[in-house]
Amino acid sequence: MAGGSSSGSAVSVAAALAPAAIGSDTGGSIRIPAALCGLTGFKPTYGVISLAGVFPLATTLDSVGPLSRNVDDAALLVAAMAGPDPRDVASLAAPRIDFADALSAPPDLRGVRVTALPVERFSWPADSAVLAAREDAIATLTALGAKINETQPPFDLHDVMVRNGRIIATEAYACHRSYIADEALAFDPWVRKRMLAGKDISAADYLDELAVRKRIAAAFAQWMRGRDTLLTPTLPITATALAEVHESTSPLAAFTRAVNYIGACGLSLPAGFSADGLPIGMQLIGAPFADATLVRIGRAFQTSTDWHLRRPDLSAWERVR
Repeated sequence: MAGGSSSGSAVSVAAALAPAAIGSDTGGSIRIPAALCGLTGFKPTYGVISLAGVFPLATTLDSVGPLSRNVDDAALLVAAMAGPDPRDVASLAAPRIDFADALSAPPDLRGVRVTALPVERFSWPADSAVLAAREDAIATLTALGAKINETQPPFDLHDVMVRNGRIIATEAYACHRSYIADEALAFDPWVRKRMLAGKDISAADYLDELAVRKRIAAAFAQWMRGRDTLLTPTLPITATALAEVHESTSPLAAFTRAVNYIGACGLSLPAGFSADGLPIGMQLIGAPFADATLVRIGRAFQTSTDWHLRRPDLSAWERVR
């Protein structure tokens, strides 16, 4: 299993068919494939990159961003794609983000404030290898001078994951209702089922969801005023054999959907391997438009680690086929 709906982009980079690729991310579809393929995946803040011309899934939550080998390449790609576009109102409201300072900063995180999501607040039990990688990441950031604490953010991960899914279903059905039920079209049955679920959500319930989202996003932005990043695993698991994956039970979006829901930015970094040689990713979450801060922290992390330079053991991929 290579990840979500941008897994093709991730595989092309992981297989050295391309130096970098572009993905879309509505609930984690840049960061999830990045973690499973040993890559860096960057979901910018909503509005930083125009969505004009992007095939929509849920326009309230959709983002575009890069998958690459390292943070430097990801930041350069975001900087090249970012900017106001009269075809996308959200991009007109986004401030300009200067990545130059972050790309030239020394790997010194003294004074940087990192909050790690407490393990007991995970929305899904994590593999032991993921937990070990989390501890190693915290140790690396501490050694770089970051101040670490563990605190629950002002939302429940499972709750916002479910709420994010409702918004996706409603907006996806609204965008694609003219043909999604056509059995002659070769949609994946689960994709069709998820989209059709949106027709059962009333306009009142949808507006209520947007109102709740606005409140939770505001609470998160306020909470982040005393922090530079929230650290979580990107996934609670490593890659799974495709035959064992089930859309309703595989916890791919357990940590990633929240970022889209609260209008934040997210960066997935290679952070280790399982005993079977399968990649593990750690996620940095930033406040809205704190994209350059994530780049600074991510670059420092990659200066002190070599996970992004290593490649998965190909025999491990064979074992999970």
